[in-house]
Amino acid sequence: MTTWSNRRGARRIALVYLVVVTAVFIGVALTLALHDGPDASFAPVLAFAVTLPSSLVILLLPELPAAVDGIVGSAALVAAALLQAWLLWLMFRGHRAP
Repeated sequence: MTTWSNRRGARRIALVYLVVVTAVFIGVALTLALHDGPDASFAPVLAFAVTLPSSLVILLLPELPAAVDGIVGSAALVAAALLQAWLLWLMFRGHRAP
């Protein structure tokens, strides 16, 4: 079994990022479900902000902008958040311990 020098710290960083993303997505969903007026129109921007590096790539895809408001856009943002959490773990895991 391979162990990493900073595996616990890397795991904590990735999990904290996923908790923040989950909290923002829940907040956006609740805001959109409870408010019908123009006050709720800014809520999805927070989901894009929390997944920012990869959400810009998602917005630049030619096929996706029409479906960003729906389930496909939300699923793409969730996939982007999972990818970013994995990349955070890769960056902070350290080197292999003997």
